Amino acid sequence: MIIWKNVNKVKPGEKLGEDVYDPSGFIILLKKGSILKEGDIVLLKNRGVNSLPIYEEEIFISSEVEPIIDYENYRTLSEELERAFNEIKEGEINISAMVEQSENILNEVLKKIDKKILNLLNNDSKPLIRHCINVAVISSIIGINLGFDRELLTKLVISSFLHDLSHDKPIRDVINYYDTHPIKSAALIKNYFETNNDILLSVLHHHERYDGKGFPRGLRESSIPIFSRIIAVADAYDTLISKDFPGDALTPYEALKFIIINSGKYFDPQIVSKFVHYVGIYPTGTIVELSDGRKGVVLKVSNGVFPIVKVENREIDIKKEKISIKRILKE
Repeated sequence: MIIWKNVNKVKPGEKLGEDVYDPSGFIILLKKGSILKEGDIVLLKNRGVNSLPIYEEEIFISSEVEPIIDYENYRTLSEELERAFNEIKEGEINISAMVEQSENILNEVLKKIDKKILNLLNNDSKPLIRHCINVAVISSIIGINLGFDRELLTKLVISSFLHDLSHDKPIRDVINYYDTHPIKSAALIKNYFETNNDILLSVLHHHERYDGKGFPRGLRESSIPIFSRIIAVADAYDTLISKDFPGDALTPYEALKFIIINSGKYFDPQIVSKFVHYVGIYPTGTIVELSDGRKGVVLKVSNGVFPIVKVENREIDIKKEKISIKRILKE
């Protein structure tokens, strides 16, 4: 996909999607496919080039399935959230902007909530920003299935946006670490919220464990804020399937299996149940071999936990056609 960017927002290392011409003539300044260097950007500015065609690859869980939020909206949300994070770290927070971003997420999710798809962007140039957006998407899906009203959903999405605010690097481990980022993230926003505010508490406690062996206070079960328990599931799922976090990414099926196995230990069983009800046993993007030997990719859930599988450009309801899933494939 080609995205036109203002030359002042382009960074070294980005790739041109088309030839770039001198505005005053037909001379090619840089060719399609060129990787921009600092000097190239300076040259283009000096020659009066205002916008550049930047190539950005869309890497979703599955290329066969429509995304729950399209790439253009991901990119816009990413830019807005990155700007908000920088403002917060400089001592400012625009609550109205955060509410607007949360409304955008909710509107996109609500458009497709009945389709039961969860095709997320899982690789891009801003992994932590993308991760916060994905956690917000998954959390909103769980919140909707828990029957939250719009006010609660908005607070939940904002909490999801901010949960990793102070993280400085991607990390694959979702359980066995006690990084202080929940405390640091809460500290960055504490001046803008009351001590018992739902958003502040959810950010602080999103690494608690259902069995009481989490961080920072060792809270257990219902003593953990409900938003934190939701974010814990969403955080784990997206982290495990991410292709740009260090370590090997799990398939959607493997990530969901991990969450189900650890229900009641790391995660709230009720929240896990709502998540599984939405994604099914075989989440969107799971590659499967069917009982008749054909290979396909799961598009969405049909009835209960049974999936619709895309096979040879045809959508198959495996329950109706009395076909079973023989095994899960990596690729």
